[in-house]
Amino acid sequence: MTSPLSGVSASGGPGCHGRIDRADDPALPPAVLVAVHDDAPPAVLREVCAGAEEQGIPTAILGSTVAGPDDAGRHAATESRLEVGVGIGADGAVVVRHALVPEAVLALAGGPSAAQARRAGADAARIVAGLALRAT
Repeated sequence: MTSPLSGVSASGGPGCHGRIDRADDPALPPAVLVAVHDDAPPAVLREVCAGAEEQGIPTAILGSTVAGPDDAGRHAATESRLEVGVGIGADGAVVVRHALVPEAVLALAGGPSAAQARRAGADAARIVAGLALRAT
């Protein structure tokens, strides 16, 4: 059976290094890591990656073995050399986390619009760049 993400497993879009096996791979440049559930809507993943790319920060996709988007985002943040991660749940919920902050920086309920998902990716990148967040 083919995963809904099979079309984006090699590339989440521009600026995305695609699906990676190891976050500590020295060949991988520093990136915001996106831990995504296999059943997540591909459009949400594409928009999150596009939003980060618009801010000039690359992304890479981690498969998510944890239950929810918050735990997935926490895992991605702790694995990222930039200490910023995004978790995307099966329902499209998006959570942006920083490894040094105890609470989620940004959380979107399942089924976000394309613009909301893109802003979440942009805000993840803006955390890395030290800029103010745009999401409301």
